[in-house]
Amino acid sequence: MMFVVINELFVANENRAVFERNFAASMRDTLQDVDGLRGARLLRPAELGRGYLSILEFTEERAYSAYLESDAFQAAHHWPDHAPIDGNRLTTYEVLTGIEQ
Repeated sequence: MMFVVINELFVANENRAVFERNFAASMRDTLQDVDGLRGARLLRPAELGRGYLSILEFTEERAYSAYLESDAFQAAHHWPDHAPIDGNRLTTYEVLTGIEQ
């Protein structure tokens, strides 16, 4: 069963461009070889007042737990020149059902 982590990240309008550039670079640089990671996405909000969504899809919860203890996790959360994140809300899910085309 797939395990999904969604982190809603709230960023002030004046910091969005720097945040997008640096967060995307951090994803490319730190997530390539994470065991059990099936996919990662950063979604830009289309509505005012909503946060960005960072979505990580793992093969299982154990893979996510291992990621939290990894060098990749530490590197992903210590990037220089990052835009301030005003707040966040992290939620984890087990995939119940889905379709892929």
